[in-house]
Amino acid sequence: YFLQSVHASGFFELQILEIANYRGELATGSCCGGVPRADPSLPCTIVQCNTFFRVCLKEYQSNVTSTGSCSFGNTSSPVLGGNSFTLTDPDRANGKLVLPFTFRWTRSFTLILQAFDHNNYSIPERNEQIEEASYSGIILPSAEWHTLNHLGSTARITYRVRVQCDLNYYNSTCTKFCRPRNDKFGHYNCDRNGDKECITGWKGANCEIAVCKTGCHPNHGKCDNPG
Repeated sequence: YFLQSVHASGFFELQILEIANYRGELATGSCCGGVPRADPSLPCTIVQCNTFFRVCLKEYQSNVTSTGSCSFGNTSSPVLGGNSFTLTDPDRANGKLVLPFTFRWTRSFTLILQAFDHNNYSIPERNEQIEEASYSGIILPSAEWHTLNHLGSTARITYRVRVQCDLNYYNSTCTKFCRPRNDKFGHYNCDRNGDKECITGWKGANCEIAVCKTGCHPNHGKCDNPG
């Protein structure tokens, strides 16, 4: 017997909306850029953090661990701003992190979102963590965003996530394929569920059978084109 390989195609999106790091600190409590401060009780004011984000996507974990591989992928943003900022037009900003996938979408997942300071004052340049957020849950492919909030010891982060199937892929795992065609192999469009809708004048599983004009014998008559 043959095992049929299932092809899927889609992408996971995470969009940064806001970060509030009021004291301008790293997760260690130090100031960004390695700048010392005279009074530890005061916020860091000399140097702003150069904040960027990294996301790691992996299989569902009830107890999230930031170690181990990002089995579904990982990616980073460029530096998006300073200590605190809101992306007022996130669709046009660089705050969208996209992870394409070609496996059957599992619906359940775990993400780890890390905010870093890009320290370009040091040689060599290094990245130091500001905050880490994690989320485990279930999400189905849709154009709808799901907003998430993380309130950490160093910073508050607001972001949103969604999963979408690529063009011509459908269902909850992005494994159903339907591409409109109008040739000898079929004459159809695809509905929102990825089901074939025959173009007027065609019928059959792949809309490959012409509908003959009224009066043509259903068994003995034949036509190559509708009408």
